[in-house]
Amino acid sequence: MVVDDSETVADAAALSRAERVELLASKRRLTLLELLSTKADDVHTLESLATAITQTEQGAGLGARPAHRVCLSLHHVHLPKLDAADIVAYDPQRNVVECTGHRELEQLLDTVGR
Repeated sequence: MVVDDSETVADAAALSRAERVELLASKRRLTLLELLSTKADDVHTLESLATAITQTEQGAGLGARPAHRVCLSLHHVHLPKLDAADIVAYDPQRNVVECTGHRELEQLLDTVGR
C-alpha cells in the first residue's frame, strides 16, 4: 500500500509513549539530548560529547565519572538507543554522532518541558 499523505508517514515514524519514556529514563541521556538540541545540525565526536556531559554533570553536583567512563556509557548504552530510535546516526567505528531526528528530538524534550 502506498501512502501519499506525508503527515501520515511522519506520524507512523513518531515515537510511542513507551519509547519516549524509555529514552527519557536516564539523566545522562536527557543531558545528551539537551546537548544535541543546542547543536542539532553539527556532527559530534564521541569524545566531545563525553567531555561536555562530564562538565555538565560536575557542574550540577552529580559526582560525574571521568570522561572516559562517560564515553563508555555513551558508546555502549545511550547512543545505540538513540540510534535505534532514529534520533541520531551513530558510527561506532569512527565515533561520530549526527542528529538525524530533529522532530523526534524536539518532541522528546517537549515531553519533559524543557
